[in-house]
Amino acid sequence: MRDAWLTQGTPRRPRTWAQQRRRFRALRVPDEVMETVQHWARSPDTLEPLLRLAQNIAFSNAVHLARAKDLRWAAGTARDPHYKVTPEHPGALSPILELVERLVADLERLSRWEFHPPIELHELDATLTRTGRVVRFARLDEAMRDAFETARNTLLGVRATLREATKRHRDRKAALVLPFRVSTVASRLERPTPVRRRELQRLLHDELLRFHPHRETRARAARTETARVAHRLIGALL
Repeated sequence: MRDAWLTQGTPRRPRTWAQQRRRFRALRVPDEVMETVQHWARSPDTLEPLLRLAQNIAFSNAVHLARAKDLRWAAGTARDPHYKVTPEHPGALSPILELVERLVADLERLSRWEFHPPIELHELDATLTRTGRVVRFARLDEAMRDAFETARNTLLGVRATLREATKRHRDRKAALVLPFRVSTVASRLERPTPVRRRELQRLLHDELLRFHPHRETRARAARTETARVAHRLIGALL
């Protein structure tokens, strides 16, 4: 039970038709579609679930399209094996990844470097005469090897990030997706659910049918009318 001393927010006023029409226009919905939906709805608040669904569809697919463009910019596109006129575009980050890959390989070679044949140091006495004692060095100095290994470990994290950013998914690219929760905190690796256009249109159709005035008395005519409006609505959103 809510404590009485807690500050309570001001209750939201009921929306007006003018406010709902502005929200429809922000989604580029035609005026005739807005007039039809307004004629079916009993009050402006009745349109709230439909507007929320339409906004989620438009916003989620806009974000998905922007992320796909970022991925093509970073990873590039592969050559189409069936058409020679479509060359391969390496992307902006692919040359950097190649350079980092070479650096990691070179640092690993340096940390394991061995001289062939080993370097020989002959001991001399005070008269600069060889004593017969020989010290052989086959590897680099330990401090130098540690420096190379530290640099390699640092670059491994950079390489993993670049590999993920330039990964090309081999499956079919999803042009449309179901509405999903867009967050800058959530991992970008979570791929949204692909969907066909008619499935998004069916979601809008079901929402429109909920407040159609003749959904029970003239069900077939109501489904036909809502399907026509849903088709125009999805065309405006996408």
